Amino acid sequence: MTAGNEKAQWGCETIAVPSDAFAGLTVVITGKLERMERKEAERLVERAGGNAVGSISGKTDLLVAGDKAGSKLTKAKELGIDVIDEAAFISRLKLVVP
Repeated sequence: MTAGNEKAQWGCETIAVPSDAFAGLTVVITGKLERMERKEAERLVERAGGNAVGSISGKTDLLVAGDKAGSKLTKAKELGIDVIDEAAFISRLKLVVP
């Protein structure tokens, strides 16, 4: 259990992730995630074979959009980039997050 707005510390470095869930994909994570910090999500992308980057471009394959995603979400939609939410991100990694 966590108090207030703190997110659970669940060990993104030690949990098992499928090494090919994001294989070869360039992924941007934006907005506020409910279940993990953005840096943790970026590390999970890398552990799952993807490349986590900070900005949207024509080379971006996927955007993980949290709450208040803002201009990155708008740009991703304009460029036709696939967008998923945090729940789909967690599901794709086959994670059980507290």
